[in-house]
Amino acid sequence: MWTVAGGLVGLALYLPWGGDWLRILDGWLLQVLAFSVSQALLSAGLSLLLAVPCALSLAAQPFRGASLVATLLNLAFIMPVLAVALGVALLFGPGGWLEREGGAYGWTGILVAHVLLNLPFAVRVFWWRLAQIPPHHARLAQLMGLTPWACWRWIRLPPLWAAARSLFVLITLLCFSSFTVILVLGGGPKFTNLEVAIYQALRLDFDLQAAGIMALIHAALASGLILVAGRMQTLAGEQAPPVTLHAKWPRAHQWLTLGLLTLALLMPHAALLERALRADWVIPARLSEALMTSLSIAVTSALLAVSVAVARALRRAEGGRLADYGLLGLPVMVLATGWYLLALKTGWVRQAGWPLVVLFNALMALPLIFQPLRNRLEAVYQRDQRTVQLLGLTRWATIRWIYGPQLWPVLRWALGMAAVLSLGDLGIAALVGSTDFVTLPLLIYQAMGSYRMATAAQIMLILLTLCAVTLWLAERRGMHAAR
Repeated sequence: MWTVAGGLVGLALYLPWGGDWLRILDGWLLQVLAFSVSQALLSAGLSLLLAVPCALSLAAQPFRGASLVATLLNLAFIMPVLAVALGVALLFGPGGWLEREGGAYGWTGILVAHVLLNLPFAVRVFWWRLAQIPPHHARLAQLMGLTPWACWRWIRLPPLWAAARSLFVLITLLCFSSFTVILVLGGGPKFTNLEVAIYQALRLDFDLQAAGIMALIHAALASGLILVAGRMQTLAGEQAPPVTLHAKWPRAHQWLTLGLLTLALLMPHAALLERALRADWVIPARLSEALMTSLSIAVTSALLAVSVAVARALRRAEGGRLADYGLLGLPVMVLATGWYLLALKTGWVRQAGWPLVVLFNALMALPLIFQPLRNRLEAVYQRDQRTVQLLGLTRWATIRWIYGPQLWPVLRWALGMAAVLSLGDLGIAALVGSTDFVTLPLLIYQAMGSYRMATAAQIMLILLTLCAVTLWLAERRGMHAAR
């Protein structure tokens, strides 16, 4: 709560309490609001429309390799957003495989990037919900002679509809609070959302009052969506389709679905790889500095995120589920804006950059890692609590000898996930970083701003390699424990 309180104090310090609100609440801001909402709703709707047939195909029959496919879908959801945005720009831009007039900027690029980012998660959730339908329901429908439409209406539609409501709100929230995609692919004032407008007001125009007002508007709209989401079922990303002992090879339509998903998700990365390898390698002067900064932030924020998640899980708190769920779409940029303004007021803005990036990267990772940690801890507690009481172990001894060994695999997984999210962050670093502060995503964005797309692609390959190595280390022994 102190993080939220500090952000609100920072915003309050720069609000125009004496008036001057009409200067900011003008037609341009209404246009920004309209675009923010419309692109978020359209992105969420397209993601769900494409995810439903994919999930229906994958759930038609258990098949070999389903757990691997589910894991890859989860990993695609957490890979750096900037990689997808850059890949889309290379696909549709000059010299791209799908080159079009106007390039990738505007509605096309934004919608394609948002769908590619959210489709894997939506397919995963729908697939899991369909896999939970008891097998005897299908046999009963066959005995009753139900038509395919009746089977769809009474057996498959209810779980899909229950998941779709929560998914639509969550993906809308994520797209509404999208910063990197809009910043990279927006292409001008016509395609600007609230988060990019806050960034421009704060770092380019230095209009602190405008930044504070827009941040409050953003917080109010996003909080309304979070309250709506809080009344729905929590979507746990660690859930996987049940494993079947006698699974068969995928059917023809399942192979087709897997092929189309693979093609869609890999095309931006393939375009990025092609552009990087086609040109001569140019090593930027600040590459080593950016690499060390990104690694230090990733390690520190991952340790902080896991420490907070474990502390909350050990308290076995039940009242924080809405907060944990809401943080997936909570406008962290709003809180970061408030803290940046507070640092400006107190004169600590240059010293606050690194700690603020670490703090908010850790906050963004919490929703991903908290639920698996709590599930594992709850399972250990239910199984071993009586043994702990009989032995009379102290709290520290219980953590050291009972919880520690059984939590280590999922802790390792959580550290890897949090580190990958931090490595790919552009928004917080761009907002609160100083002029001498540089990370790999910032270096990539600077190269794109100078139209050095090949250099940006080459640095992105380095970033993706770091993410892949981190994920491999995390998943090697911890992924099964996190389910």
